Amino acid sequence: MFFIFGINENKKNIEHNFDLTIHNCGKYARIEAYVTYYVFSLFFIPIIKWNKKYYLKYNCCNKIYELDKNLGMRLEKGENIQIRDEDLTNVGYDYGLIRCPNCGELCNPNYDFCPRCGNPLKN
Repeated sequence: MFFIFGINENKKNIEHNFDLTIHNCGKYARIEAYVTYYVFSLFFIPIIKWNKKYYLKYNCCNKIYELDKNLGMRLEKGENIQIRDEDLTNVGYDYGLIRCPNCGELCNPNYDFCPRCGNPLKN
C-alpha cells in the first residue's frame, strides 16, 4: 500500500467591496486582498489548513500590508469591514519579483527554478 500526500503553500484572492481610495503614497489605489495558508493533502484532497495570514496589496505603489487576523477572517466571510492604519503591518513591496510561467508563483529574480513547481524561470 502506498500514500500520496503533500504540503503546499496556497494563496487565494478574497472578494471585497473596497472603494477606490487615496493611499498614503498620494495616489489613487485599488486594494487586492488575499490569504495565504499551508495545506496538507492526502491523495490530492486538502485535509488540513493552517497558518492563515491575510494581506492587502495596494496597486498604486505595490506596497503590501498584513491585515489583523480577526479582520481578515471577517473579510473572508464577506463582511464589509472598516480598515484602519492600526490594523495593518507593513510587510514590504512586491517589486522585483517574477512570475513563474508554469504555475504563476511570485519568485525571487535570483532563482533559476520555481520553488513551488520546479519549472525553470530563465531561458
